[in-house]
Amino acid sequence: MSKLLEKFDEKHRKILSSREEHLEAVARLEAAGGHVIAGGSPVVPVHPLGPPTVSGTEITVDTMLNQPTRITRMIMDLSLQKFIMDRVFSSAGGVTGGAVVYDQATLNELYADRDVQRVAPGAEFPLITSERQQPKIAEVEKWGGKVFITDEAKDRNNSALFTNQIRQLTNTIIRKNNQRAVAELESSITASGQTMTGVDWSTVVVGGSSQSNADLFPARDFATAWQQAEEDELGVVYDLWIVNPAEYARLIIIYGAQGLNELLSSLNLSVYVSNRVTPGTAYAVAQGQVGEFRVEKPLSTETWRDPEGRQRTWVQADVRPVVYVTNPYAVLKVTGLAG
Repeated sequence: MSKLLEKFDEKHRKILSSREEHLEAVARLEAAGGHVIAGGSPVVPVHPLGPPTVSGTEITVDTMLNQPTRITRMIMDLSLQKFIMDRVFSSAGGVTGGAVVYDQATLNELYADRDVQRVAPGAEFPLITSERQQPKIAEVEKWGGKVFITDEAKDRNNSALFTNQIRQLTNTIIRKNNQRAVAELESSITASGQTMTGVDWSTVVVGGSSQSNADLFPARDFATAWQQAEEDELGVVYDLWIVNPAEYARLIIIYGAQGLNELLSSLNLSVYVSNRVTPGTAYAVAQGQVGEFRVEKPLSTETWRDPEGRQRTWVQADVRPVVYVTNPYAVLKVTGLAG
């Protein structure tokens, strides 16, 4: 039976999907003493910096240092499900010239400045005009960092130390991208005034004689955000709430895990948790409609031997993205959730 399985595996190895190759690579990394971070999102996102793939049959520290592209793929694997950016902004391809010129929606774009008129038979139709918006410019930013691996760690194939260094580099890149995504949201919200004061989730009493009224439960905020989107008449549907872990924990306490899932399902909502969100606040967004992100240079890694003879090898990773808001009314900041 084992020989038959080996023959089957060899016959079909070349037609494995990229997803299966990824899973096999992760398993080999763990067997070699490495560590992999797994995301907990219910939705598998498209990686904003490129699709992760790994090939080959053996992964060692020496192999990684000699083949920097493997480190790039490892960074992508570790960070696959931890980005805010790809949940809020849509991928719009690459960038040329170091900047993007774009238009930003405004409320008065829904209707023309001049109204239509009744037209008599044979009469000229009225000219319907609207205000022309001034284009905006978003400049590409370069973010990166480096770590070093000593000769001793490489010679001893200290995969735990190597993975820890790469994980720290990965997490720092993730944090910066998330910070930039939130910063763009905040800048847009400041300009547009897209804010709403919610109820204090921390004071909700779920039972007993002093049970809170329905207007004091978090569901009230979900409904109010939906109402505001409808009144704006821009075709926006807030289908994602980005919250701090404290607010997500409060939701579970109030509704229970199953009750929360049922509530979100009934409202066609999903929740994403991030420490980049200030406690007591949340963002209600229309996924992929807030704006765009582009990548001038995808995530890349390079390695080199320390030229000063210190017996260490440097690992350096960088990426050049740009993110910008095209529809400021596709995001709503909710405050006051913790009093």
